[in-house]
Amino acid sequence: MQNRYKLITVFAVLVSIVTVISGCGTDAESETPADVTDSAIVDTLIIAITDTIGVDMGDSCYVFGMLMEVAHGAGGDIIALDMNKSCLSVYSLEGEFIGSIGSPGPGPGEFLIPVDFAVMAGGGIAVSDAVARNISFFDAEGTFQGILDGFFPTPPMSIEGCPDGGFIGQSMSMVMTGETMDASLRLCKYTDSTEADVTYFSEPMEMDFSGGGQASLQRGPEFDFAVGPEGSVFVAELSDTLFSVSGFSPDGEQFLTLREERERTPLTQEEIDAGSLSLSIMIINGEASAGTDRVENTYPWRNVIASIGVDSEKRIWVEMACTDTPVFRVYDYSGDLLFVAVTDVEFTAVTRPAFRIDSGGILAWDRDPMDYPKIYNFQLMEN
Repeated sequence: MQNRYKLITVFAVLVSIVTVISGCGTDAESETPADVTDSAIVDTLIIAITDTIGVDMGDSCYVFGMLMEVAHGAGGDIIALDMNKSCLSVYSLEGEFIGSIGSPGPGPGEFLIPVDFAVMAGGGIAVSDAVARNISFFDAEGTFQGILDGFFPTPPMSIEGCPDGGFIGQSMSMVMTGETMDASLRLCKYTDSTEADVTYFSEPMEMDFSGGGQASLQRGPEFDFAVGPEGSVFVAELSDTLFSVSGFSPDGEQFLTLREERERTPLTQEEIDAGSLSLSIMIINGEASAGTDRVENTYPWRNVIASIGVDSEKRIWVEMACTDTPVFRVYDYSGDLLFVAVTDVEFTAVTRPAFRIDSGGILAWDRDPMDYPKIYNFQLMEN
C-alpha cells in the first residue's frame, strides 16, 4: 500500500501539551505556468528508469525496511536512510553496496529514529534523529564527528546541506505566550547552534486547546524545500488550491515568486481505500517512543504540488501532485518554464514513489510499497 502524501505524523508531548501534525532582489511574478497537458507551449521530455536498487529477499545489504530519504552524495554515490535499520547505506552509481553509516542505539554515532539526512559541504553527512532529538555529524568517510542538540520541541525533521557550510532545516517552533502556545512551521539556516542564522519561510500553526490541556492540529501548514548548488533556497507550499513556489538567495532575500490558483482535485476511491502510512513519535518529559499505523484518508483533496528539487544546472523541478502519474514542471531561476517531464513508466496515484532531484541526478523510492522497498535511478532523456 502507498503512503500518498509522503509525510510524517509527529506527536510531540511536552509536559501536559500534545501537538499533532498531519497532512498530506524584488519579487518577480512569473507568467502563469503552462498546463501539464499543453505540449504546444513547451517540450515534454522523458525521465527513464535506468536501474533499481533493492531486493525482496537475499543479501541484507539490498533488503530495505522503511526508506525515509534517498539522495546523491558529494561524489555522486547514492545514500539511503533506512529508519528500520537505523543506518544509512551507501551505493555506487551502478548500485553496488559500498558501506553503511551509523547503527541502532543511543550512543555516539548511533540512531534511535533517524528521519532525514543532509549532504554537507565537503561531503560530510548530517542525520536528524527525531527520538534522540539531535543532529549527528559524520565526515566524508562516515566517521562520527559530533552532535548538535538542544532543539525544542524536536530537531529539524527535514534537512539539506548548504554549499557554504551549515544546513537548511524545516522545524516546528513553539513559544508560550501567557497561557497559550504559539506555534509555527519554519524553514531556517543553521550552522553551529540551535539558533537560526537565517529564516526563509514561516507559517503560523493554529492550535486547538479544547481537549483539556491537549493542543492539537489536524491539518496544518505544509511545504517542501530544496537547496540549489550555489545555495539558493526554494520553497513549494503544499496546498490543494494553490501552485506556489518561492526562491530565496542564501542570505534570505526573496527573488522569485510563482503563484497560481488551482481547482481542487479529489482523491480517487483507490486512494481513499488505500489510506496513508503514519509515523508517530511520542516525546513525554524527555522520553520518546515511535510507531507506525495506517490511517484513513479523511481529507478528500490532493495537493497541487508534491515536491520540489534543483538539479546541477540550476533548474527547478516542481512535481505535480494533482496528476495520477508523476509530472514535473521545470523552471529556470527567472521563473521561465523550460519543459515538462514525465516518467517512462506509468505509476498510479497509489503506487507513485517519492522523488529526490539534486545535483547528482534523479532518484525515487517508495516508503510504503505494494511489493518491497526499492530505489529507482532515473535519467533525463534530453532532445
